[in-house]
Amino acid sequence: MSLLKILYFAHAWHLAKTDEPLVGQPFEAWKHGPVNRVVYEQFKGVGSKPIVGRAKVINVETATFEVASYDDVDPSTVQFLENIFDFYSQYHPFKLSDLTHEEGSPWEEVWSEASRKAVPGMLISNDSIRSWFRTSRAVHRGAADRGWTV
Repeated sequence: MSLLKILYFAHAWHLAKTDEPLVGQPFEAWKHGPVNRVVYEQFKGVGSKPIVGRAKVINVETATFEVASYDDVDPSTVQFLENIFDFYSQYHPFKLSDLTHEEGSPWEEVWSEASRKAVPGMLISNDSIRSWFRTSRAVHRGAADRGWTV
């Protein structure tokens, strides 16, 4: 659960700061918060054990899965991700989940809407994530101490 939540926060802060998504796949509103289904599927068998392998991507030319390469990630993005990890990894997975459930949050909006009507895919839009992380005073109070304001 920690991986999925930290990935969500990294994606959200990246959207808020750069207007660009960090990951291409959408986040979905699941019971314990936002989930990137592609990452979930890659690591669901790990459970609560440490992750020791790397994610795999499909090579469309060979129709096989290969270990993902991160060699082309620029140094500023690497530093950004290290900062996100350093900050959010100190929290218990259920606390991370709680942070995504704040009233008015993108997850809460989708989850609440689904209690009234069908929400196909339970998708959380990048626009709502970006807006929330740019404007909410409630969002992760300690993050501003690290210069993550936008």
